[in-house]
Amino acid sequence: MAPATKRRTHRRKYFAGRRHGRVLKRSSQGPLLFTGSPGSQSPQFDITGDKPSRKKTKRPFKKTMVPVSDDPLEINIYEHTPLLDGYVFVVKGDVYITRHCRSMTKESGQVVYVVYNKAGKNTLGIRVPATIHAEVVESAAATADSRASAVQDRDTRDRTRARELLRRQFPLMPTDTLDTILNHAFLKGSGRVGRTAMMTEERKAVLAVEAHIRHTHTDYDKLLDAGMNREDARQTVWPVVQAISRAWEGGEGQVLGSLTLPLEL
Repeated sequence: MAPATKRRTHRRKYFAGRRHGRVLKRSSQGPLLFTGSPGSQSPQFDITGDKPSRKKTKRPFKKTMVPVSDDPLEINIYEHTPLLDGYVFVVKGDVYITRHCRSMTKESGQVVYVVYNKAGKNTLGIRVPATIHAEVVESAAATADSRASAVQDRDTRDRTRARELLRRQFPLMPTDTLDTILNHAFLKGSGRVGRTAMMTEERKAVLAVEAHIRHTHTDYDKLLDAGMNREDARQTVWPVVQAISRAWEGGEGQVLGSLTLPLEL
């Protein structure tokens, strides 16, 4: 913009501000500002052409109260609460250490302090007597091998039981498919349907098989990629899912490669 044009724009904004009852003043940073008349809520305008400047107000931090414990030997506190003499903070994560520190502290008649973050929503760990924590840590180290072996034995039993369940409910399912479902839906720590404790073993097996068929033997994923919502896509492929599932259960079917299909789809 040419200097003459800038001067005309400056004068036009200046007189426009005077007509609307605003007062011309210079801010601490230098530019000339039009401010509203005393008592008005008008924003300040920089006559150099910048956008209206408004002071940003910082929202106050909303602090919620930690929940009150109904256990007389447990007290909920914030993380910034001073640590008592003789106590240590035990971060959550190791179930063995946390569980035993909590139980042994209560058995000794001492208080367990449950530590919450500053927002009062999430737990960070517990505070327990240092002597009890040291004893639990020593016990954890001494029993680490035996506990790991017990976990491995339990996982083997769970996997064997899941395999027997799938084979019993779907006797015609191909072996490689059974292994795939077992390694996916029943994988420990996956959070998938095979690991949930909210339904029966039989129901978990059915849902795991249906999910495998839906993703592997239908166009379900392609329908989702094309923009179809999840519910409509499931309804679209359900006849195929149901037919294959029934065939694997032992209904009339024909074998096509490694996949047992019903006679009519």
